[in-house]
Amino acid sequence: MTGWQDEMNPGGEETTVPARPAVRGLRRVDLLSPDPIDAAFFYRAVLDWSPVPAGPGLDCWVGNRRCAFIRKPRADESTGFRLVFAGAPMDCSLTGPDDALAQVTKGRAQHGPMAPEPRPGEPCWAELTTTDTARADAFWADTLGWEVEGNTYTSAGRAVAGRSAGTTDAGWLCYLAVTDLDEIERYAAERDGEVQRRTHPVLGKTMLLTDPWGARIGLAETAAWG
Repeated sequence: MTGWQDEMNPGGEETTVPARPAVRGLRRVDLLSPDPIDAAFFYRAVLDWSPVPAGPGLDCWVGNRRCAFIRKPRADESTGFRLVFAGAPMDCSLTGPDDALAQVTKGRAQHGPMAPEPRPGEPCWAELTTTDTARADAFWADTLGWEVEGNTYTSAGRAVAGRSAGTTDAGWLCYLAVTDLDEIERYAAERDGEVQRRTHPVLGKTMLLTDPWGARIGLAETAAWG
């Protein structure tokens, strides 16, 4: 289904949004993993996350800010990372063109252009890859209250996320800030992770990290959002 989907009623009908949201960044990223505990150990070793048991999963912290939540997927969910945007009028799931998935939640963004600068291990950028930029822009910009400026989604004049055209790996990807990609690559390889180097038009030197369970996230040598 495409549109707003109530988190408390994932099989229900589309919900009418009561007000235009002001989504200005991420609250966190969720990692849906078949083995949350081992995944938490992997990311603690590679990215220095501090995992803490929390309900059905583990909260992962960098200093005093939560950057991720790791849990097992439900029967109707696929494994992998899921971006959780903040500033929506309700907590719910979104499915856009290309079946691109994202979560939204109420409250302020902890990571984004109006939040403190990202520390190593924290989200530093969000990017959507889509096969149809016009449809993607119409859905995500209208639903999340963004403006479209070239290949960038903005809010209040600040860049919130990027958008690129592509026929493979369509969907949302989160990038995390790191200080040394070479060091991260070594840590990941020692723990059966895989990496792919790439040059990003906005972030510069980046790397895609795939953990032993197939979840993929981006890494960038940066200390700023986007």
